Amino acid sequence: MKFVLAGLAVLGFATPVAAESWHAFSRSANSAYMADVDSIVVEGDVTRVLLAIVPLRGEAGDLSHTVDTYEFKCGPKQWRSTLSIEYGPDGVETGQYPDESDWLNARDGTIPGILKEIACRPEPPQASTAASSALAWMNSRRGSTTSPISLAKRSDASS
Repeated sequence: MKFVLAGLAVLGFATPVAAESWHAFSRSANSAYMADVDSIVVEGDVTRVLLAIVPLRGEAGDLSHTVDTYEFKCGPKQWRSTLSIEYGPDGVETGQYPDESDWLNARDGTIPGILKEIACRPEPPQASTAASSALAWMNSRRGSTTSPISLAKRSDASS
């Protein structure tokens, strides 16, 4: 879990939004899933939100993760992914992959279905289930005040 938490720290700088409120909403055997509720934007009948997918396993200091952009049509309960950005072990972006998927039905209990519920609700999740930043989320779970982001920046500066 320590490795996952280090990976989540980089999310504070991985997205273009000024404020962040990451809501951890699911996990599988291999990944943790977090929605940035402050990234939710509604344009016409389309609602957009960022999803972070962080591996649960990895070597110490591995900041690898993916941030996907999801779009929803809340009324008809449809979704599509429009962009996937991958970050390498050093937390630096390694690639952007646009996705021009067709609209699909968001089934209850699936990652898109749960993310749709988060993105389409009138009020964001309660503060008890969200963190002001990925770093705050990590620190609340491990009791640390040391920032993996700072460690990564020091490593970059010495390169």
